[in-house]
Amino acid sequence: MKKTLAVIIIFTAFSSVISARSPIIQQLYSFSPLAEIVVRNLGMSDKNNNGLIEKGNNEGYEEFVERYGIGNTFEEKEKSIDRGFSANNVVIGANNGRLEENEIVNHYYIHIRFKPAFTTETDTIENEVTAYFYANNLPLVWLDDEQGTVMNAVTAILGEGWNEQEVTADQLEILFRRTIQGLGITGNQGNPSNTGYYTLPEIINLPRGRRSVYCFKVMNLGFWLFSQLRVNSIQADAPLTKNMAHAVNMLYNPQRIIDYSRTSNRYRNVVWNESGPFINIGYYYSVLAKKMKGTTNDNYIEYLEQSVIYEKYDLTNLCTLAESYFEENRNLENSQIGDFIFEQIDLNAVFSSTRPDVERTKYNLKSLVLFTLVGYRLTNNKPGFEQAEAFLNRRFRNDRLVIQYLEYFRF
Repeated sequence: MKKTLAVIIIFTAFSSVISARSPIIQQLYSFSPLAEIVVRNLGMSDKNNNGLIEKGNNEGYEEFVERYGIGNTFEEKEKSIDRGFSANNVVIGANNGRLEENEIVNHYYIHIRFKPAFTTETDTIENEVTAYFYANNLPLVWLDDEQGTVMNAVTAILGEGWNEQEVTADQLEILFRRTIQGLGITGNQGNPSNTGYYTLPEIINLPRGRRSVYCFKVMNLGFWLFSQLRVNSIQADAPLTKNMAHAVNMLYNPQRIIDYSRTSNRYRNVVWNESGPFINIGYYYSVLAKKMKGTTNDNYIEYLEQSVIYEKYDLTNLCTLAESYFEENRNLENSQIGDFIFEQIDLNAVFSSTRPDVERTKYNLKSLVLFTLVGYRLTNNKPGFEQAEAFLNRRFRNDRLVIQYLEYFRF
């Protein structure tokens, strides 16, 4: 993120408070289109349009827990689902009587998908998700194209009928390694924003010798491969150092990490963050936006807005969008981003994290709250401003830039 906050920008006019949310902000209070497919087909409905399935609100929470939870009692089943999800180096949303998008999606991919008792739900969701991708031209980050580009390439390596067998975890890893080696895929390091984010078919269409990809693309290929074999898995990532993150596949029954490059083997006490595949859509658009910034392409903000639809709990992602709104004097949107993060993300929990890259997250959180502070002030939203002000005073009271902003924009 560039040093936007190094200089206080002076605005000549204040906007009036407008209660209606802008279309993209409304998306923050809704399930993403793909998650909506999962939610609907698992018997739930977000009746008050806040992007949550809430206990005691006649939205299907109790029925979902009873049918799909793990355990003998309702309380045990509820705990298996309402267990929170990883974001910003901490687990948020656990045991709060409401199901966030990430909790529902993670539970589907870990405990429902491909299970014999839930064949109808699985087949319906998989078909609808794939159809939505094709109909809406979403990037095929973990799916094949309609021509079967990935399937044809893998079948040429593994042989006809490879996806019709039952396999053990050991056999699955062997198939995965044969596939990677057969395709000639090698690892890549650096910043994806410099090179972009290849979809699975795009990787296959690269000339051999040029199929050098990042760990998250190997992970996506593994997820596709395991899905063809109808094996439960989920994607996982972890910060290994303050400057390096890594992505792997996580199997269930038995639980096992498949790290093709074995990069994580060199580190101790790695804490993996489970994440359903939909987050990859958000990451694709955020990478695309960063690659486009500074060029003549005028879709930069549109790409950022697409990214937060699928990655709305990530503070760094929200900060990048808020920075762009800040630069364009879109104060209403930033005040509404502030409303969202204070309502639905436990910002204080970030400061309790001991994860390797937490300082970067804290820096982006500070920047994000400063952007929202300006948004609140320039829309005359005093309650919102005071909320942001209190947080900054509590967490960054000695920060020079924070002091400057609070002094300049105070009511």
